[in-house]
Amino acid sequence: MNKDEFHERRLQLDRRLGGRRITDRLKEAEEFSRKVRKAIQRRVVITGLGIVAPIGIGKEEFSNGLKEGRNAVDNISFFNAKNHPSKVGAEIRNFRAEDFVRKKDIHKMGRGAHLGIAGAFMAVEDSQIKFSRNDRLTCPVIIGSSVGGMDFAEEEFEIYFKKGLSRVSPYAGIAIFCASPSGEISRYLSLRGQSITISNGCTSGSDAISYAASGIKNGSYDVAICGGADACVTYSVLGAFCRMGVTSTHYNNSPKKASRPFDKDRDGFVIGEGAWILIVEELERAQARGANIYAEICGYGSTCDAFHSTNPHPSGKYTAEAMRIAIINAGIKPEEIDFISAYGNATIVNDPYETMVIKKVFGQQAYKIPISSLKSMMGHPIGASGSAEVVSSAIAIQEGFIPPTINLDNPDPACDLDYVPNKARKVNIRTALCNTLSFGGKNSVIIIKRISSDT
Repeated sequence: MNKDEFHERRLQLDRRLGGRRITDRLKEAEEFSRKVRKAIQRRVVITGLGIVAPIGIGKEEFSNGLKEGRNAVDNISFFNAKNHPSKVGAEIRNFRAEDFVRKKDIHKMGRGAHLGIAGAFMAVEDSQIKFSRNDRLTCPVIIGSSVGGMDFAEEEFEIYFKKGLSRVSPYAGIAIFCASPSGEISRYLSLRGQSITISNGCTSGSDAISYAASGIKNGSYDVAICGGADACVTYSVLGAFCRMGVTSTHYNNSPKKASRPFDKDRDGFVIGEGAWILIVEELERAQARGANIYAEICGYGSTCDAFHSTNPHPSGKYTAEAMRIAIINAGIKPEEIDFISAYGNATIVNDPYETMVIKKVFGQQAYKIPISSLKSMMGHPIGASGSAEVVSSAIAIQEGFIPPTINLDNPDPACDLDYVPNKARKVNIRTALCNTLSFGGKNSVIIIKRISSDT
């Protein structure tokens, strides 16, 4: 189309739109297309990790815990669980909120916010990032949390019923909600970009990371703080899952054996807690400041079974679709996946289901891919579980090992893949797939890969 033909076509379009000139709109569209083309080339990398986990606080302790196959499950000490069928949990017993949170603020927040603030401070320190003025105006804080400040709520409900409304904390109105961790992190780090909570069940942390990565890819910002924080070892959270019949009850007298994904003798998951917070940045920015790059976030897929409130769709087709979308989005082939961080929650239904889905996606190759479940060591931190997988996989890529699935002593014949039983394995990992599922049929998958030396 030559210049005259273009102007004639433009005038025809103007007339079709009632005589309105659209020159400005065409310019805007052209600029938008240019930005889109540029955004397609923007890549997102992980440059900072902050970890508060039952198997270790801080990156070094957490990494050592993964390599050792450290078992953090024990009888619950946070409350009296005598009336709960399940009496085991994975608690962070050596965490001191006062090391990260101002003393005057501690009683104004729930434990999930304490964990999130600590993880955020550690992630910033690990990344060695210096926030510019523009960063402080644009850097978002995007945190996944499923149960919010339920511990805070439980205490205030007891006060209300025993002493009346006048004795309830005036901070309850914010502390009990899932929005608290992201808001408090923003406040403590003086970040005035978006402050967002994603509360989407067990996929919350994964979804928060993908949301942050998408914003960097499309040019909305250059750096983000994201991840998951959940304090789930409370009497009401555990009680709710006990009533659903999905928690381990057979190992109350031998708690170290309670969390056993893919094992024939599994009987449900163990409740856990923790915060896994990441600094994610645009690749060229990270390289320019000489940042340590753990891995690139290169793929994400999300679907919903839309089938049942608790059970996955029997065919596995929609979970498989989320995995396939993530692989396509990453621009790789299935055979390039070197490791799968499984959801692996040790319920009777989930473990063979996830095994079946992996086979559906990878075919015979599924038998060659090492797979492991973090929940065997540190229970199920619900909304933070997806971020735990991404963080541990980033460490595994950088340090060259695969965490074990402990307590895998009697493999279920229906779970016949390589689950890296009981002992960590030295492996050179290039690309890892992190699989997270949730009640309500929600499926979220993140793929991360090592940055090559010539990038």
